[in-house]
Amino acid sequence: MPDRREIIGAKSDRMHSGAATSSLRHMSSDDEDLPIRVDFRDPATARTWIEETRIKRPYRPRFFAAFCAALAPRRQLRILELGSGPGQLAREILLHCDVHSYHALDFSQAMHELAAEHLGELATRVTFVIRDFREPAWPNGLGELDAVVTLQAAHETRHKRHLVPLLERARTVLAPGGVLLYADHYLTPESKLPGLSPARDDQPLALERAGFVDIELRHEEGNMALWSGRNPG
Repeated sequence: MPDRREIIGAKSDRMHSGAATSSLRHMSSDDEDLPIRVDFRDPATARTWIEETRIKRPYRPRFFAAFCAALAPRRQLRILELGSGPGQLAREILLHCDVHSYHALDFSQAMHELAAEHLGELATRVTFVIRDFREPAWPNGLGELDAVVTLQAAHETRHKRHLVPLLERARTVLAPGGVLLYADHYLTPESKLPGLSPARDDQPLALERAGFVDIELRHEEGNMALWSGRNPG
């Protein structure tokens, strides 16, 4: 699939259309959070999810490459990954980017153990943080970072209304000029749990509302999009 690049300007007609504004407002609705359906803290369940995802999402490696391409121009990166899971994205970034430090944040010890197994010797370059990004205090003590990355994880806040607060907290750990790389599925007519995923056009709006600028589409495939945004400081 050819690379799709799209710059989201502050005065974009689409971002400020009445339909988009109405849809974004719905992200702040009072609907209840959706229950957790998969217990990633169980090692067997975590392994099953990894294998099922490999089969159901064969395009994930192209997202890994897009993350690396977005980070490649930067040097000595201090990186935080939110919802780091089995370490697949971490491995690609550590192999292909100039990384000073890498914090992998996940609430599942089982996932961290699988990540260490997948990373092999690279695991010595990773700080594994057991923390739940659904809790408001998750940024505490992480210091100042150059990049926050997250792939197919933000929906685990269990409702799309939590996306903007999550991204706002991510911006608090970024140095001025630091970059957020956010990728997740967006809402489609076939979505079984519409409360989890924002509409496609609401994804960049969420970054804008969280205070990011220079928002850009980096890759899109399989009803999932990767967006970058810069912390203005």
